[in-house]
Parts: sequence; C-alpha cells; structure tokens
Amino acid sequence: MKTTVIGAGVIGLCCAYELAELGHDVTVIDAGAVGAEASAGNAGWITPFLSTPRAAPGAVGDAIRSFTSTEGPARMQPHAELGFATWIASFLRASTKRRNAHGTAALQGLAAEAHAHFAALTDRGVVFEEYTEGLGVVCKKDENLDHYEDLVAKMRSLGYDGGVTVYRGSEVAGFDEAISRDVAGVVHLESERHVRPESLTQGLAKAIESNGGTVIEHDAVRVISPQGRGTWFVATESGREFTSSNVVVAAAYATRKLLKPLSITVPLEAAKGTSMTALGEGVAPSHPLKLYENMVACSPFGRAVRLSGTFDIGVRDHKLNRKRLDMVVRQGLGFLESWRPTDVEVEWVGHRPTTVDDLPVIGPVPGRDGLYVATGHGTLGVTLGPVTGALAAAEIARGDRTELLDPFRITRF
Repeated sequence: MKTTVIGAGVIGLCCAYELAELGHDVTVIDAGAVGAEASAGNAGWITPFLSTPRAAPGAVGDAIRSFTSTEGPARMQPHAELGFATWIASFLRASTKRRNAHGTAALQGLAAEAHAHFAALTDRGVVFEEYTEGLGVVCKKDENLDHYEDLVAKMRSLGYDGGVTVYRGSEVAGFDEAISRDVAGVVHLESERHVRPESLTQGLAKAIESNGGTVIEHDAVRVISPQGRGTWFVATESGREFTSSNVVVAAAYATRKLLKPLSITVPLEAAKGTSMTALGEGVAPSHPLKLYENMVACSPFGRAVRLSGTFDIGVRDHKLNRKRLDMVVRQGLGFLESWRPTDVEVEWVGHRPTTVDDLPVIGPVPGRDGLYVATGHGTLGVTLGPVTGALAAAEIARGDRTELLDPFRITRF
C-alpha cells in the first residue's frame, strides 16, 4: 500500500519509518531539508516527567505580562486576524485546573511508552546520538526546589516510575560540577534521556530509505486532494505528483495551511524557539539541565553544549532575534559555574506547532478516508515522536485503534 507523509521532522519521519516497517511503500515530502525546522535546534530531551501541557492556570497571564518585557521565556505577538484571537480565547479556556489535569494525565499515558519506543528504534538498527545520564532540574530558589519535590508525588500518582534524587547546596557539585555553586539544588530525573535531534532525524531518514521508502527534500506540497474513494493526490511546487491510499500530514505549523482548502481546521499556532550550539572553555555540563527560573534548556552533545529557550506564540517569521537568543545564552550561563562558549557551531530559530490545549493532534480525519494528521506536539516532539509514529502506523496499516490516542483526536475541536 502506498502512503505519502508530508513533513520530514521527527513526527513525520517516525510515522513514515513505522509504516515502512509494516510494508507500506512510503514517500516523505518536505518543503526544506530533513529535520531542518523544529527538529533541528531543540534540546533533544526524552522526558516523560516533563510531559505536561503549557495550557495551565496562569499561563496566559504570564504571556501577557511578557508584552512589556524582553526577558520572559514566553511571549505572545498579537495578530489582526480573527483566527488568532480565537486561538488565544481557546487557549485561555483550556488553561483551567481541570482541563490541565486531564491533559497532563493524557500526555503521561502516552509518554510512559517513550523510552521503550526509543529502545525499539535502536534494536531495529536506527542510528542516532543518544545519552542516558538522566536530566537535572536546577533551581536557584528553595521554594522552586520544594515545588519540584511536590511535583514528583503528583507524577507518581499518574504512573511515573522513574528514579528521582534531590541534591541540595554543597551536594550539587558532586552531581554535576558544571552547575553554579549558588543554586538551591537539583532534582535529578534519573530515567530521562536525551538525543541530538539532528542525528535522530537523519538516522530515521536513512532507515526509511533502507526500507525502500523515498525522502524528498526542498519541495513544498502545493495541494492535497481526494481522488475518489480510497485514493489521495498530492502535488508539489516543482511539479511532482503522487497518488496514494493514505496521506499523513505531519507538517508542523504548515499543517494548518495545507488542510484549509479541504475545509479542515486544525487550531495550530507557531511558538518560536531559539538556540545556540557551541564548543567552549571551562567545565561543561555532564547532564542535560532544565534551568528552572528562566526556563532555559541546556543539553551537552559530546564536546558541544546547546542552550535553547523561548516560546514566542504567534511569532511566525524565521528571522533570528538576536536579543532573544542573547537572553537565552546569558540566562543559561547564569546557572553554570565556568563554562563559556568560544566557538559557535549553530544559531537556530524554529517553530514548535502548538494547539489551543497544547496537546498533539493524532488520528484520522473523520469523513476523509485515508487522511491522517500527526502534529501539534509543541516542545514534546522528540519525547513523543517514536510512540506517536508506532501507534499512528498501527492505526493506518492495521486499523488498530488505541485508547492512548483518544485524547488527541481532531474531533475534540
């Protein structure tokens, strides 16, 4: 059976890989290079513990306050279009305590399978750069460290079973000597992992091609249209044409535009992130670190270190905002004792596709046989990529509907 996957980020590639493993003739199409958008410069964390929606009590207020400050990790850029105002209103409605609890439980159920699905990729020969030292949440303030200790109990009640150790004061240097001596402490999430995301997308693309699939880069999809029962037509800007039984739209924020001509609404917004990856001098971190007070992510990749952050909703351009990147780097370095960048490898911006409830959209489109959507994973694309791909492929290839995906169906909108 032929399947066309639109989007060569981690979600689209995971879906395509699993479908190829199940015997589908898969073609992946992307407007840019493999993994060049949101998958290119993110932190690369595989973190079930942190799999929670940003649509939470206080989230909108924090973003609104950021209008008057350049220092906040999240910002919101208003647009005149009616759709943006509707998105904000829907995000506000999803940010109640009750809906946040429902979303957290749903994400925890899906993320609980994350590590097993990464192991399955490795077992089947997909090659990527992976690290298994866990993840440290670094807090400068005692009250924030206490908050995270309380959060562990909540996550335990939702089924999280990873090891957790708390280091305070002078104990921190023994955990990771790169961390500044003036922090209150670190919560070490021992079971979490991280990958270099560029290596993951490249490894998946090679595995797809090894399974007989095709990966097409730098050719944007122009149109998706049904061609009778059980057949879909896809045409690209360069004039390529494809006919297949299934189409999986995993094109991140661009999914919204691609599906609009089919009268399918996916309430997505762009959340712009930025990062710097560099070699440096001084003691580099030996663990990935969530630098809590400033919401900066720090990921060591061999000799390189990546500092990433910002969640700028509605900022849809691809221009590097020097002030925002400099803020991320400056705030990140404020948590490190001696490491400083000397040789910058990459400066990156990209858009995390974010829905109104900050939960992904995964599943078939009702009334459109053969059309499937997998997008909206926000900052959890790496964590949830392989499990999304495996479950989506099972639904497409075998009709194996799974309850784990029910909270993420497009019908909830």
